[in-house]
Amino acid sequence: MILSKEIFDLCNQFYRSTVENNEVYIVKWQFPGGAFPDLSYERAVSDAALAESTEKQARALLNRYPSHNDQIMLKILCYYCRYIRKNEENYWLRFDLNHYYNMIPTFLNKMLALPIETSGQRAHYQTILGSLAPFIRSQRQKLEEQARRYIRMPLAGCRLTLASLESCGSRLAALDRFDGCAGAAEAARRAMASLTAYIRGPYMKEAPQAAGMCQYPGGSILYMNEVDTYISQRMDPREIQQIGYTELANSEAAMLEVLRALGYKGSLQDSLRAVQADPRCRFRTPEEMQEAMTSYLDQIRPLMPQYFSRMPRADCAVARLNPAAEATTSWGYYNVPVETPVGVYYYSAKELDKRCQIRTRAVVYHELLPGHHYQMNLVLEDPTLPDILHHHYNTAFADGWAEYASGFCRELGLYNGYDDLGRLSWDCFLCCRLIVDTGLNALGWTLDEAKEFLLSHTMLTDSEVDTELLRYSFGMPAQALAYKWGSLFFQNMRARAESELGSRFDLRRFHDAVLQFGAIPLDILEEHFLWYLEQEKER
Repeated sequence: MILSKEIFDLCNQFYRSTVENNEVYIVKWQFPGGAFPDLSYERAVSDAALAESTEKQARALLNRYPSHNDQIMLKILCYYCRYIRKNEENYWLRFDLNHYYNMIPTFLNKMLALPIETSGQRAHYQTILGSLAPFIRSQRQKLEEQARRYIRMPLAGCRLTLASLESCGSRLAALDRFDGCAGAAEAARRAMASLTAYIRGPYMKEAPQAAGMCQYPGGSILYMNEVDTYISQRMDPREIQQIGYTELANSEAAMLEVLRALGYKGSLQDSLRAVQADPRCRFRTPEEMQEAMTSYLDQIRPLMPQYFSRMPRADCAVARLNPAAEATTSWGYYNVPVETPVGVYYYSAKELDKRCQIRTRAVVYHELLPGHHYQMNLVLEDPTLPDILHHHYNTAFADGWAEYASGFCRELGLYNGYDDLGRLSWDCFLCCRLIVDTGLNALGWTLDEAKEFLLSHTMLTDSEVDTELLRYSFGMPAQALAYKWGSLFFQNMRARAESELGSRFDLRRFHDAVLQFGAIPLDILEEHFLWYLEQEKER
């Protein structure tokens, strides 16, 4: 991609000034400078001031650089500046420590994997170890400050967060890796003991039974900020919920058709219960699950060049999560190839005797090819793009694309009847997220109401539902909206392109166009898409 140097440099300068304090960045690049992230309010204020100044610069440049690429890039920079400013606006209502997003176990894993063979490596490790106790203490301090503002994790969230922290015990004991580490390792253990004692004691005594951002002072404002962040619109939650109901009805009707074709004759729920109870729809062992997922990946690889004109250099694979992490993880996550040359989807093999696994093929295509691995690594490997595009992504785009990609594989004939049923069951779940996320955070639903709804309309187990609802209601409010919203956006773009271009529509060129800038906000993607349509009409 061709971008003006001034714009490229401004994007990189601002991104580096903020990402240096990002937890994920710090872990990926092995604690540059030996520092942990500064999650203080003062740092949020400082970053917000820099973001405001940078956005003014970017808006001034809009008048000087008229090319399409430069205009889109400047608008992405302005979006990112607003994203950083929201960290200050939302600071006291954002739970940095929760069951779903708890970086302490990850930090410990990475610290214990750091090399310590040379004196320089040992000095680096000691610097990091000395920073751990202050970081853990800062987590307690924020919880205390939030509590003074009547903002506490829900009781069920406290229990899961405690379980996540207490699973760190053996790793804390292993921090004393060589002579000279004992003092800092003991300080980290004391800090963790203080944090867990505080949560288990006075914090939980006052924790609310209810869950959802609307219960907190200012929580409704935060939720609308997050809605705007994740779907690029400040839409009334009731309208979002209604779209969820409509899409859910469509997906459930499609599921019933598949079930009839498979020979099931009862109601939708009775038929799904029969599928869930069928041992043929489960994996017996983690090894069997690994073999199946690898075979799904092997089937899509040779088909990719027919529909996509570019391929990333990095390969991809599947691997099981550390079993200790499966207790607080619903399914799994994708990890880009930073520490290894291969992108890996780490899956949970928890509850194999209970979990129906008919959606596994759809998950592989969502997470790897042609989903997250494909889209993310096209961007990561392109040196002509600034780092904002390399490392920051919009969830509605990233997961909207991954869902589009998963559904696209059905067009390629890769789904049999049960695979298709699994894909549709997952789509029903994403529709439910539009309903339940808005219900909990804006419309006053209780956890029991939300749980009953999810159990009635999905194939999730009790434990899956419990962790998911806490993710929506305080872990990452509004984030769950992005998946279905983004997938509808991609489907609608392709349908419009096919309709307006007719015989001139080229699927590979469409894919190239929508992926050109990486995972950008949907409103900016729409502007780029309209430009692409006009360019195609003039060819």
